[in-house]
Amino acid sequence: MLRHATAVRDPNFTDYDRPLEVAGEREILRLGAALKDLGIRFDRVLSSSAVRTAATATLLLKAMGQVPDILETDRTLYTSSVPVLLRIIARISDQVDHLLLVGHNPELSELVNRFSPDLGELDPCTCVSFEFDAESWLGLERETPIRISIRRPPH
Repeated sequence: MLRHATAVRDPNFTDYDRPLEVAGEREILRLGAALKDLGIRFDRVLSSSAVRTAATATLLLKAMGQVPDILETDRTLYTSSVPVLLRIIARISDQVDHLLLVGHNPELSELVNRFSPDLGELDPCTCVSFEFDAESWLGLERETPIRISIRRPPH
């Protein structure tokens, strides 16, 4: 799970249309390079369709050398809730082993804390990885992660 990189705070943009700051672009490119160096790959990426989250997901995949066709944007992820996020995750094909969800606070922090209550609020460009011993995405909310890793900027 990845919170979008740092976005501009400019009243000339609606919240949905806020782009990434240049520093945010650098953050996500560094994260992508670090994940690539670790050999991490995603089978599918689901991102909010808001400008800053879609840009975060696109730049991350580029830095990782992954093809953008695994990226799907969904406006539902823009203003969501933990139950909605869990329903979206539950619909993921069981052929997908490595899923990345790119979203916003407070929902993403709430979801992450559901699996690991000590993580607190996610800062921009923070990536939390959970490994589950589960056969299906359906019912994931009843599972306990067997491994957790967190990457905070600077990466």
